[in-house]
Amino acid sequence: MMRIIGSAVLLLSCVVGLSALEAREGLVKVVVNETTARVSIYKLIDVAKGRYEPLVFDQDPRTSFITLSADGRLSKLGDASEFRLTAARTDTGVRIEFRSSSIVVRQLLDFAKSEGSALADGLRVTMELENVSEREYSLGLRYLIDTWLGEKSGTPFFTDKKPRIAEETAILPAAEDAWVATPGDRASLMVQFAGPGVDRPDQVVIANWKRLTDTPWSFDVNPQRNFTLVPYSINDSAIALFWQPAPVARGATRRMSFAMGSLNERGYPASSSKTATDAIFASTVLGTSPPDALTSMSADLVAVRDLVARIDRAVAEGGTISDDELAAWRKILDRLEERKKGY
Repeated sequence: MMRIIGSAVLLLSCVVGLSALEAREGLVKVVVNETTARVSIYKLIDVAKGRYEPLVFDQDPRTSFITLSADGRLSKLGDASEFRLTAARTDTGVRIEFRSSSIVVRQLLDFAKSEGSALADGLRVTMELENVSEREYSLGLRYLIDTWLGEKSGTPFFTDKKPRIAEETAILPAAEDAWVATPGDRASLMVQFAGPGVDRPDQVVIANWKRLTDTPWSFDVNPQRNFTLVPYSINDSAIALFWQPAPVARGATRRMSFAMGSLNERGYPASSSKTATDAIFASTVLGTSPPDALTSMSADLVAVRDLVARIDRAVAEGGTISDDELAAWRKILDRLEERKKGY
């Protein structure tokens, strides 16, 4: 991958990167820049050393962004001055809000498990477009993901229907593809845009990052192009999900969602309402121990870390912790203590 970024831009990236909100659960870490609301997502690849691999390009998180279309006016969220942004940790992930006098955009990042996974290995991304004005608005959304993992391989992208994508491609609603993946040596990213709990976009575009970035909204795919735009960017890819504008009445909310995270060809099932404690309880008390000691220790170490983070968050938030949650914590600790005897 090659991105030509000036030294001033790099310096600014370092400055704005100082204020960040971090959330971790299972194999996933999410980092939200609290100045720009840009999101980075990572996969845990070494439990003992706490090493993570970025699933999207993270050297400058601003290269992935969301564009709102409101009555044809385009706003890059996180940069548009008319939107006040906030970010907060929730019990299931992270909530980001962009608020103007007329429209509120919420980005909900909830930890999710792919089919058959014992630990969270991805995110359910839900976007809410609320019309808080006194009139109807036409609202649409474009979500651009700056990919990088597959740029060193001979198969930069593939889907459940296409074994190899190496040129600009558009996936329309009539297509049977449910997800697109980009493979890396230590982790692979999957973006699931169809299936239970997912609101299929009007279009999914895979193209050169700069070409997509320089095009404010609509994008004309050229199948003769690959992911290079000489001399600006070499083998530089991105995925854009488009939900075209649709009428949203006064006081109404338009919602759309997709999943992204570690590659699992069986995808991510519909999201549940489980809290962090529920998820840890399910993976320890209700789940079966992994077949070998090393895998079991790794899974339990992640569970301990998640439980400590949940307790820390409860203490920081204050208030009363329910007897049911305290009992669940005790059962989790008892189960982990019991499993430790088998190491």
